[in-house]
Amino acid sequence: MGFADEMKNARRIGAFKQYIVGRSSEATFADAFEKQEAIIRYLGGFDSTGENLNVTQKQEAAKHCNCTIADVENALAKFTWAREAQKKMENLQKEGKPMPKNINEVQKLMGSTPFDLAKSNLAKSGQISRNALCPCGSKKRYKRCCGKD
Repeated sequence: MGFADEMKNARRIGAFKQYIVGRSSEATFADAFEKQEAIIRYLGGFDSTGENLNVTQKQEAAKHCNCTIADVENALAKFTWAREAQKKMENLQKEGKPMPKNINEVQKLMGSTPFDLAKSNLAKSGQISRNALCPCGSKKRYKRCCGKD
């Protein structure tokens, strides 16, 4: 998987620290990248695009990588978000328009962050109960945070 390889390279050089949401130490940052790399590689065995994965395959990935479904959705969202961002930047380059210079400009171009996509994917999959803690990390119940209708 090309994306998993790129994540491994980014981890080695210390790039994309803002790609992992939250404040954390270098060790936590490295562990998160390794976990996401393992998840993407495992899911790549089912579908290299990440578009045709079902709930069972995501659950298998969570079990195989010893993580939660939220971790799997988060890694998958980052993968699909990065792929879409790359497509948009390739289009900008073809059109001769200025390229984003940092991750904030890329997020502005995309109109969202990978974390936003992960939250919506989890909600759509129906794998968050309304009374569970919200995956955004607010420590509120999902129904009182991102799950408000």
